[in-house]
Amino acid sequence: MKKLITLILVLFSVHSFGQSEERKDILIDKVQPDDMYIAGEKITVNAAVKGDLVIAGGNLIVKDSIHGDLTGAGGDLSIEGHIADDVRVAGGKITIDSEIGDDLVIFGGEVIITENARINGKLVCFAGDVTINGEVIEILDVRGGDVSINGTIRGTSKVVGEDITIGSNAKFHKDVEYWYSDGEIDFKNSLVNAKAQFNEDLAKEKSQTSLTTFGTNSLKLWVFYILSAFLVILVLHALFRNAFSSAVEGLENNVLKSFGFGLIYLIGIPLLIILALLMIIGIPLGLFATVIFIFSLLFGHLIAALLLVYYFKFKKEKDWGFWSITFLALLCAIILRVLTIIPFAGILLSVIILSITYGALTLKVLRSKKELVKN
Repeated sequence: MKKLITLILVLFSVHSFGQSEERKDILIDKVQPDDMYIAGEKITVNAAVKGDLVIAGGNLIVKDSIHGDLTGAGGDLSIEGHIADDVRVAGGKITIDSEIGDDLVIFGGEVIITENARINGKLVCFAGDVTINGEVIEILDVRGGDVSINGTIRGTSKVVGEDITIGSNAKFHKDVEYWYSDGEIDFKNSLVNAKAQFNEDLAKEKSQTSLTTFGTNSLKLWVFYILSAFLVILVLHALFRNAFSSAVEGLENNVLKSFGFGLIYLIGIPLLIILALLMIIGIPLGLFATVIFIFSLLFGHLIAALLLVYYFKFKKEKDWGFWSITFLALLCAIILRVLTIIPFAGILLSVIILSITYGALTLKVLRSKKELVKN
């Protein structure tokens, strides 16, 4: 309940106060006396913020202290300054190299908790690759692909991973529940008056966070889903709002064409990836394309939500600003998520939504290239 209340307060405080900046490169080098809400391609925080900080962008670096909560989303996010309260972040690569006063919640591709990091609350992490070399005072809850733990965990632990590595410096001071794709693992000397138990039921919990059901099976997952969706929408909107704005122009007369191009994308890209992986010279390109394609599937409904809001803005000639569009897109994303979990019809709806979305964006790219050739 505390997480839900905190999330609501964060969302509405952003909309109410509207202290936002939307520049490409932003440097905060003076002490900020209140909350800050910033969106930009690169954000560097070199001075203390005496309130909450909400940031979104491509490259985010927090080097000084935050006296309240930190909420952020970005491609590459590094936290090096002391955070007094909770941290909730999403991104491609996230590095935590400082002390966190309370809970840390992370959704990312690669997560690194360095040996300098100390999490005074609990650590909840959903990621591809997870490295934990620091100290966690309360509960550890990690769901990832490759999970490496070489730090100190003082609370109970729940670890789920396709591959789990327990380092020589790892210390678990309370019991550990885990699931590993290959079965039981040796925790060696890492258990301090504690025990580790392989739990097959955790595999079921892992499936609950899959592409088709994530965020729909419990209040806890719903809260996490809404927060993650908000952060991803925030960074996508901050970086690509011009692309969304231009992609909806003429969409009404090109829905079928957009659907066709999008269907070619959804079917054709996997085939091209397979062909690339079959050729040695094409393996790097194939792997890169695979990552991009998976990202487009995982966050397709969030991209579709932004496109839908921009379409209504264009169609109805609404004067919506950055934050209004962001929150409307979040609402659309929640509605789309509910609709897409309907058996059978949900899968069909997902295909239609993703096809139209990526088809419209593809047509936008083609139009840009034609205009560039003309010029």
